[in-house]
Amino acid sequence: MLLSSILINYRSFPFKQYCMIRRAVNLYRKKTIRLILLTCVCSVVSLNSYSQYNKNAVVLDLAGKSFYYFDITYERYLSEKFHLGAGAGLAGISTLFKNADEKATEFNIRFPVYGAYVLGKKKHRVISELGLTIDSFICSFGSSISSLWPFISIGYEFKGDNMFLRIPVYLGYIGKNEWFPSVMPWAGLSIGVPF
Repeated sequence: MLLSSILINYRSFPFKQYCMIRRAVNLYRKKTIRLILLTCVCSVVSLNSYSQYNKNAVVLDLAGKSFYYFDITYERYLSEKFHLGAGAGLAGISTLFKNADEKATEFNIRFPVYGAYVLGKKKHRVISELGLTIDSFICSFGSSISSLWPFISIGYEFKGDNMFLRIPVYLGYIGKNEWFPSVMPWAGLSIGVPF
């Protein structure tokens, strides 16, 4: 009796409709999975290929953060508005005589380390920097750090597609000395290439 009821239920069950529905559901699942995967791949490719800003830059500062004629710095953008930078500038080369037979060449190298914040979203922006310049002397007799100079700046930045131009005004604390005031103002020019 049980077997006959199963056979009757088996024969009356609409297998064709069930199989068609099952195929449609499987096809829908496959298409949905493909669409989700395609969307994910396109999103990743477009986000990596067309980023809104470059994350690195190389900058040439003329009368800039090294308190001398020029320095070259590397900048790392943590966001579109904030970046950190470090660089090196040559302030002078001199010859030192230890005695009549020994002489050495001394390099006065300055290392600016700073953070900057940019106001504005378009090509014409305001930039503010806060940092420290390390003044060091390097020669064959040894090296030494002679001064640490904190600075702050505010200025104009023009940001193009392949380069940027900055005109900052600096205030640097150089300490008490015979030649200059302890807080020294100056203006500079920076040309950078983002990558």
